[in-house]
Amino acid sequence: MADNSLKISYKIYLEAEDISQSRISSTASYVSNLFKNCTNSYLQKAEVDNESDMDDFTLRLYIDEKVEEEACSSPECAEGFLENIAEFLDAVAAAHSYLDMEGSFSISYHGVEDTFRFRSEAGSDLCDIE
Repeated sequence: MADNSLKISYKIYLEAEDISQSRISSTASYVSNLFKNCTNSYLQKAEVDNESDMDDFTLRLYIDEKVEEEACSSPECAEGFLENIAEFLDAVAAAHSYLDMEGSFSISYHGVEDTFRFRSEAGSDLCDIE
């Protein structure tokens, strides 16, 4: 019998200092909407933890998600997860080059396990995935 279990986890940290309050708000809603409007059900579930400090002009967003399914509920989304999260991270880096972004993501599906770390420094409009 084929192993159809799925484990996905991803941690994303976004940070910027000395940015305007309107930019903090617009970035937070951009990131939340990117997840909500994503076609991948495993990314749509993400909760964006907004720990920004408007008075200090500091943006801090955290996403820490884990998905574990004994039987994968969405094979297409599982198979597309790596590509989807890479596109997602690139979109954030390209749209918000003032952010420092780092984290990791992993998937275990059909007996294959992959783990990646990523980083995008402020001033860069792309995300380095290792």
